[in-house]
Amino acid sequence: MSVRDLRGRLGLTQELFARVSGHSTRTIVEWERTEKLAASVQRLIEIQRLQQALAGVMRADFIGAWLETPNEAFSGLKPIEVIERGEVDRIWRMIYELESGVPT
Repeated sequence: MSVRDLRGRLGLTQELFARVSGHSTRTIVEWERTEKLAASVQRLIEIQRLQQALAGVMRADFIGAWLETPNEAFSGLKPIEVIERGEVDRIWRMIYELESGVPT
């Protein structure tokens, strides 16, 4: 999967995808232009897995908006802010709870 394709599946702008990936917007633009990922392949695979898991619990075309909406489950933080803080495990826990039917 290309960076552009993954970003499109998440419904994110290059700027927001840069925030999720932990890279600069300039790097995202370059990756999309050249299709060269260098050492960041592992991080992109992690983002792809997250996108696929989120698409399993919500409409795929809603993921981008969801990432940018404050969420009480994350103490009012936007999910993208949770990711930026290095707390993506909180999102994975939410996905697990939704998939398993565990009450929150």
